[in-house]
Amino acid sequence: MKYYIIAGEASGDMHGANLIKAIKEKDQHAVFRVWGGDR
Repeated sequence: MKYYIIAGEASGDMHGANLIKAIKEKDQHAVFRVWGGDR
C-alpha cells in the first residue's frame, strides 16, 4: 500500500516517523511519500 504523510512542524515530524515505524512493522511492502522537516 502507498502512504502519503505531510507534517508542518517538528512534533508532526516525530509523530509521522513513529507512524511510519508502526506501519512498517505490519506491512513490510509499504511505500511512503512524505513532506515535512528534517526527521
